[in-house]
Amino acid sequence: MKIINNLFLLLAVILCLICVFFLFARREEEGEEVKKIYKLAAGNGMSVSRRTYMLFLVASALIAFAVRAWQFGSVPGGFNQDGAMAAVDAKALASYGTDRYGMRLPVHLEAWGYGQMSAMLSYLIVPFIKLSGFSPVVLRLPQLLVSLAGLICLYLFISDAFNKNMALVVLMFAAINPWHILQSRWILDCNLYPHFFIIGIYFLYKGLGKRLYLFLSMVFFGLCMYCYGVSIYTMPVFLLMACIYLILAKKIKIVDALVCALVYLLVAGPFILVMMINFFQWDTIETPLFTLPYFPDSVRSNDILFFSENIASQLVQNFKSLMNVTLLQSKDLPWNDVQDFGTMYLFSMPFALLGIAAFFKRYRNKPGAVFAFFFLMAGILCGLLTNGVNVNRINIIYYPIIIFIGIGLYEAICCFGISKWCMLAGYMLAFGLFANVYFTSYAAEIKGYFHYDFGNALESAAAADADKYYITIYNSVDVTEILLLFHHNIDAEYFQGKKDTGGLPFKDKYIISNMQYITADPSENAAYVVSAEELAYFNIELYNVQQFGYYYTLIPK
Repeated sequence: MKIINNLFLLLAVILCLICVFFLFARREEEGEEVKKIYKLAAGNGMSVSRRTYMLFLVASALIAFAVRAWQFGSVPGGFNQDGAMAAVDAKALASYGTDRYGMRLPVHLEAWGYGQMSAMLSYLIVPFIKLSGFSPVVLRLPQLLVSLAGLICLYLFISDAFNKNMALVVLMFAAINPWHILQSRWILDCNLYPHFFIIGIYFLYKGLGKRLYLFLSMVFFGLCMYCYGVSIYTMPVFLLMACIYLILAKKIKIVDALVCALVYLLVAGPFILVMMINFFQWDTIETPLFTLPYFPDSVRSNDILFFSENIASQLVQNFKSLMNVTLLQSKDLPWNDVQDFGTMYLFSMPFALLGIAAFFKRYRNKPGAVFAFFFLMAGILCGLLTNGVNVNRINIIYYPIIIFIGIGLYEAICCFGISKWCMLAGYMLAFGLFANVYFTSYAAEIKGYFHYDFGNALESAAAADADKYYITIYNSVDVTEILLLFHHNIDAEYFQGKKDTGGLPFKDKYIISNMQYITADPSENAAYVVSAEELAYFNIELYNVQQFGYYYTLIPK
């Protein structure tokens, strides 16, 4: 794959440089031969019959769905601890209208206590739990559906704001995009943010023709605030830029802007109040509709540039991190990208730069193009203000990158018609290799990061119906507890100590500790989940033992 990446990158750079030359060449100085080559014409530079268009559109939609739905729930195997926590809180909300700690309808989730979690994902999971129960497929469905909705709105936005041919190119690239595929198949609260953002932008553009859509876009922008905390300093900046531009361009009236601001604040207000409560260290506020919590142990402010001890030095580090996870596509956390493929395929970024060049030369007067550029600016701002960003921390930047790569690909196709078949073959080759790796070697590797073996050991112990459970500390006590709550499907009020199940209270029934502090008693009706090195504490002949990778379940015979 390294050879393919280097070869395709070289070809992409050469093609994009030629396209940039023609893009900025002065037409009056062009000779007849150059004019024959130069075929760019916004909106009709790529000639496609209706039948061919529909064929590629349907094929792109089917590929997009298939690669995101195949082995859904089992790849990635296991369950990430943040996803498990979102699911446990969703179950508590579905059962009692509280989080797992008993807080009534929180606007923001306590999660780890020292590090909170956005609430939107858990609330979206609630109806799925009520309808279909508690399983990996059910719990991951909201993320998949929102991701597909993001793809649909991306296509519709580009089609309306630019032209349908460019929209097809953008969709074809987005359908096989590694970042989009990976994040759609597992759950993490912050990964909802880019999808709600692109949905909001789609309705914002449509609102230029019909004011109802303009106000609807503010609903989605307001909901963005409940998807990820960085929205507090990225979403308002985008809206301010868009508002100033639309007023100066006389696309909307000031009264429209004021109504939009009102709608946005009505939706986003509770979240903004939570941020104010925690910044000023006010007390938790309970209302008849929801709870605005104060988190005294929060350390989230450490993630923001303005709270750094050395702002200048941190800004330099943030810029390096931004470049690494976007332009250079350096290897990120295992669950965020696949080795040798990056987030956008490693050879795609020259087309993004070509797309940005085309924006300034050709599309800068189009409101939709300006929205896409502001979207990119919001992502860059996120990278500069958020310390040490990785892929999921800067996820709002990937839709605009997809858009500008799509614009660059479209410009290259318009400039050299034959290039479309070469690029199609190149990207399909890269996608085929990516899909093969993702569903084979990567699927096997990622299980370890998603606690596959430990989770199976926990579920095996749960089937024993023991009076007590001794669980080894996995990673940390906090992580062990949340995975225990998830895999044992423990009732929230029982966890809180409010419900009597006829047995021991939760804290007495579930002992999270290493075996060096526990005396194994084969006469006790207890189940053990231990690591391989802890087997020495047991007389194995007295237990039924099941192995799950590095972990074991032991139940007295």
